[in-house]
Amino acid sequence: MADDKIIPFPTDRIVNQRTRELDEQRKKMGEKVAKEIQKQQTKKFVETAVDDISMNLLKAFVDLAMKTNQPEFTKDLALLVDVMRGMIYRDFKLSHPAQKLADKMVELKTNKAGTVSAKLNYANVLDQQVRNNRPISNEVKNELKDINDTAGFFEPDGDLDV
Repeated sequence: MADDKIIPFPTDRIVNQRTRELDEQRKKMGEKVAKEIQKQQTKKFVETAVDDISMNLLKAFVDLAMKTNQPEFTKDLALLVDVMRGMIYRDFKLSHPAQKLADKMVELKTNKAGTVSAKLNYANVLDQQVRNNRPISNEVKNELKDINDTAGFFEPDGDLDV
């Protein structure tokens, strides 16, 4: 009869500190794993997009009758594709080494109208200085600057025949 007066404690309400810590760890690990899965899926998406764009570029180069079987073409295309990959990765907030290259060699300028243009400065990444051996009068220089500020996005840095 003494057992009739015992009320069992509800076991589903027992919270062990260790159990709580394990639950928090599992939750954090779950978030970490979910972020890693999302990152991997994003990378896969970007790589597929880069492959598609690269194939279209290659077709366009073939249509231009470019010598696509030359080793130099392969080098140039590889660089172009990797920079493109870095650009798309950046849009998805993922890092890529090509972004450091772009950050180091591209300077942005904004003209009075608010148009942004990019100037490539190869000297920032090449061992040799890029020479500008094209003398231009100030009058022509100012006229070209006005045209460039309103029309273009890119400016070469000096003589490209390095």
